Amino acid sequence: MYVALFTRCPNNIELLQQAVDLRQEKAKMLGFKSHASYTLDDLSMNNPDMVLDMLNTLRTQLTPMARRELAQLRAIKQADCESKGLEFTDFYDWDLAYYKRTKTECTHNIDSTLIKSYFHVPDVVCRLFALFEEIMQLRFCKVDASVWHPLVELYEVWDTNEFVGHCYLDLYSRPRKYANGATFHIRSGFTRKTGAREYPVVALVTNFVQPTNGEPALLSHANLKTLVHEMGHVLHNLCSVTKWSMFHGTRVCRDFVECPSQMLENIIWTPSVLQKLGVHYQTKQPIPLCIVDAIIAAKPQVAGVFYLQKLFYAVYDISIYHSPGSHVDASLVYNTLEKNVALCNTGGIETIGAATTRQVVRGYDSKCFVYLWGQALAADMFSTRFGRDGVFNQQTWMEYRNVILRPGGSTDIMNCVHQFLGRKPQYNAFFTQIGLD
Repeated sequence: MYVALFTRCPNNIELLQQAVDLRQEKAKMLGFKSHASYTLDDLSMNNPDMVLDMLNTLRTQLTPMARRELAQLRAIKQADCESKGLEFTDFYDWDLAYYKRTKTECTHNIDSTLIKSYFHVPDVVCRLFALFEEIMQLRFCKVDASVWHPLVELYEVWDTNEFVGHCYLDLYSRPRKYANGATFHIRSGFTRKTGAREYPVVALVTNFVQPTNGEPALLSHANLKTLVHEMGHVLHNLCSVTKWSMFHGTRVCRDFVECPSQMLENIIWTPSVLQKLGVHYQTKQPIPLCIVDAIIAAKPQVAGVFYLQKLFYAVYDISIYHSPGSHVDASLVYNTLEKNVALCNTGGIETIGAATTRQVVRGYDSKCFVYLWGQALAADMFSTRFGRDGVFNQQTWMEYRNVILRPGGSTDIMNCVHQFLGRKPQYNAFFTQIGLD
């Protein structure tokens, strides 16, 4: 399966190469050193050297951590093979997911089925909305309306007595539906010439398993993370107040668009919040602290490998679009960096992962670093402000809402971050968050 996955679509290699070459050519015609220089020009990280410095800093810290984790997983696989009378050869890239899960379950005694029983979709949504009302003064009120599917729900959102906007929830999977989690602008907010406000309408889309035949819709902790992440985009769109629709909500520079959602993700790694959200769907008892502790303790498992893979895609992306020459072999760069940066062992099998790395041609060209940059900013903001003031501190959340979310893309977002933090961003909180002292 691994070989089939990473050797599919071979014809895409030629198309990718053409896209890279043409983009480099266009950038130089416009007076830029490279395509990366051109696409980063209006971002907060606005030149390739800044990006490379950041990636090198992260790589220096993450690589030793990832090597230790891979050595642990290799030992687990070896012991597993010996216990089953199987020959052990090596630890390969396709072993990662299975033995990562094995390590987590053995180390922390995680029962994923039991965890799901505490996160019933309707209950979680209700409790999330109650939390947002408590910390951000946002009240979600379900309304009867004509919607595109019986399982879709529409909510009016209010700030005390002031209307904020509308939010659709389309949470359950069905045939021919968009297959990923996403938040869509249906209408952006803006101010009319008359001074009247046009209010935002946003749709949160996920693909959780539908409740069927008496079986409830339950979330894994990973599902909960997806829901909260997308809620972060919803809040960004609802809380933004801008004159022009083109700057509304998540219409910020690309290297910040994920940051508010990544910031909000931190709440589901906070024991007190998990205890608010987790209630058994049958007994209605709150999630036990021992389960909460197990969930949180499992978070750093193989974090070095996980983030090193993210870093690999970012390094690959900036490498093919910031080459000093006029031509770069995109597939060769991918395969070289996969081994040297991501530490992948494909067992000598020649893969063509570059053929299906869609981020580098679909809007994130030269910008694949934004996930890591956003994660670092999010960790810094959450740790610095909510770590100090408390996760339920309404004053701090309202400051976050007004300083970070409200402006959308209408101002220099890094000035907003500096204002909220009281200083320039740092990486320390991110490293601590992933278990790197």
